[in-house]
Amino acid sequence: MLYIFIVYAIVKIENSIKNYIETSMNLDDREDILKGWVSIRKHYNEGAFLQFMEKKKELVKTVSCVLLGILLLVFALLLPKKGNRLYKLALALILGGGFSNVGDRLLKGRVVDYFSINVGKLKKIVFNLADIVIFIGSLLLLLASLGNQKQFEQP
Repeated sequence: MLYIFIVYAIVKIENSIKNYIETSMNLDDREDILKGWVSIRKHYNEGAFLQFMEKKKELVKTVSCVLLGILLLVFALLLPKKGNRLYKLALALILGGGFSNVGDRLLKGRVVDYFSINVGKLKKIVFNLADIVIFIGSLLLLLASLGNQKQFEQP
């Protein structure tokens, strides 16, 4: 139940933030926070990560939905099994971020991004919370897989 709550909480929090950004900011607005290290601004991403394939929105929607469906199936199969907590946490994070971004793509035709880190080339990249939790979940999934790999090696 904890992992389902994590998915729900990410979607709820992220959608609240995105709604706030959409209703309270214009596209050209920018607010620096954390002593200028982070900027809050409204940005629309019509493609995948970093505007990749922005001219092929329908393909991005289809691929996103298929990948999200596969991850949801794996999560549903893994959830009732004992153990595998790191896998479950990783998948919950990825699914929470995925549901939020895919929901944006399906309902609005674009993903709402809203913050950037003002360091070097990162200044040009605009993220959202969903992107961050997907990234963290992917790292955790990699760590879980590497840790699990040891049990399959022969002594």
